Amino acid sequence: MEGGKEQGMLVVTGLMAHQNPLEQLQAKFKEVENGFKAWLDKQSMPVEAAVVTATGAVQGAAIGALMGTLTKDVSSSFPTPPQASLNHQAMASLKQAQALSGAPWVQARNFAVMTGVNAGLACVMKRLRGKEDVQSSMVAAFGSGAMFSLVSGMGGPNQAANAVTSGLFFALIQGVLFQVNQSSRYANRVRTKVITTSCRGHVLFPNKIHVK
Repeated sequence: MEGGKEQGMLVVTGLMAHQNPLEQLQAKFKEVENGFKAWLDKQSMPVEAAVVTATGAVQGAAIGALMGTLTKDVSSSFPTPPQASLNHQAMASLKQAQALSGAPWVQARNFAVMTGVNAGLACVMKRLRGKEDVQSSMVAAFGSGAMFSLVSGMGGPNQAANAVTSGLFFALIQGVLFQVNQSSRYANRVRTKVITTSCRGHVLFPNKIHVK
């Protein structure tokens, strides 16, 4: 008996030793993430908002720097027309193109502001309203869109109006994405419930008797 137990323990130990390193890394990252979230939930709203904003800004900066590196060669191949020969609409279009195809550090700055503001506002709205819904998501998206327009210079001469327009556009897109995500989650829950119920033998099929 004891020999069998020792052999079983050796088998389990061997399986743990040969576990996929990627799975171990993912499990460790998940553990650290859960611990960080648990610590963050205990903090006051200003501290949580500041930490979340900084974290979002760092993530956005990394994404922006990568995008700026990938689009640097493409944007440099296009000649820059003389600004004196462009009207206001053409200048605004040029500013928008430059905002999305600038140098890596420019893109890092733009995306850091956008993602940081979005994360911070979403955190504050969730704390104030006690829930994360489409209204909170749209408010955060409006703020991030407006700030992205201001910091990137894509608004042109009338920056205030274009910041509001960009904020409304971001909010509309975020609202649609939020509703689609919610609908997808609801459909998955319904599908899981139906599958679970059918496995237990409690589904009524058309023109058939109740399966038990």
